[in-house]
Amino acid sequence: MTWVPIFLMPNLRVGHELIANEMAIVPVDDERITEYAKQFPDFRRFVRKFTDPFGRRIAPGILLLNTNAPPTFRTIEAVSSFRDLLTLSVVPLQRARGIIHGHSHHIQYSDYFDFYPWTFNDQNGHLVCNTPGLVGLHEVSAFKGQSSPILSALDFNRIDVDAPLLKALMARWCIRYSTLKPEWADRALFRSLNMAMAASKMPAGADVTNFDLGRNLGLWVSAFEILTHTGQEKLRLAHVYDKVGGAPWRSKKTKRKVFSPHHSQVKRNLGCWIYGEIYRVRNHFIHGEPVAANSLIVKRSRRNLFSYAPMLYRMLLTGFLNLPEPSSIQGTEWSRERFDLTANQGDIEDALLTVLVTEAEYRAHREAKMARVRMRSRQATPPQTQPS
Repeated sequence: MTWVPIFLMPNLRVGHELIANEMAIVPVDDERITEYAKQFPDFRRFVRKFTDPFGRRIAPGILLLNTNAPPTFRTIEAVSSFRDLLTLSVVPLQRARGIIHGHSHHIQYSDYFDFYPWTFNDQNGHLVCNTPGLVGLHEVSAFKGQSSPILSALDFNRIDVDAPLLKALMARWCIRYSTLKPEWADRALFRSLNMAMAASKMPAGADVTNFDLGRNLGLWVSAFEILTHTGQEKLRLAHVYDKVGGAPWRSKKTKRKVFSPHHSQVKRNLGCWIYGEIYRVRNHFIHGEPVAANSLIVKRSRRNLFSYAPMLYRMLLTGFLNLPEPSSIQGTEWSRERFDLTANQGDIEDALLTVLVTEAEYRAHREAKMARVRMRSRQATPPQTQPS
């Protein structure tokens, strides 16, 4: 049997497959799962025993491993990195859409992609658990699985994924784990993605405080610094500014170098100013300095800095991976890839621009913009002729 399940993700209702030659994430009704379950009926029983905290049955997403993959892909680091790249191809875009559309029913936290700790062992037919805090063995018949009690399990479909970013990250994943001696940049990329995965988690549950949010910003700064550091010289704040500012911004408003970021002697763009605020507040938290209750709140927008970090990280990745410009794509005038490149980064930059306006101002601006779009659409529609 070529494909075997290795981890379940009970917080995601996976509606489509995401596949590389060596690894895949699939729904429970995938034909590879069906084939495996015929050989191991207890695995089918295991998967069917998941519910939410109120007893409603859920169908977890399943991560598959190709047993013919080279040994370098069959390590827990390679598996985790595959999960990390998928997470960061979803969370920043969904965080942007949550801000733009004004609701939170999106996959905005990496907790949705957590692996369930109990797995099925087809060598002995039991469930096994191996974590830093628990090594266990148990019977499938006694198992009762649940999704996370602090999340609502969500559907996961193609529309949720930042496809151009995912394509580039999967290509780098194949390069990184095809060798035992990766280049500095490839090692840094997946180390940074792992840090961003941790930073993308919910800061806490019902007991969330500014302490949790400040700690979270510390993880984001580390993710930025790891991706920026080249190994050639000591990393400085200005180096991160150079990379953030040098990303291929498209909006005239995000390109303008009219801001004075934290500890910068020169004017830089909006992304640099946002990163400077994240860096400044992070230092206060991590170094134990006094922190006011509203330290994380942006004065103009009244939004938390915590909200902007994932989207800014996506722009850093855009520059690091050298994602193509829509105009460079060959083919027809309109294509799905060209649309995704334009629309996804447009959502990211639009969401970052909300740092400059109040929520009421942004809603009024968006409603006016949509009204103009509707007007142009009506004007472009030819009048209906009446039959004679």
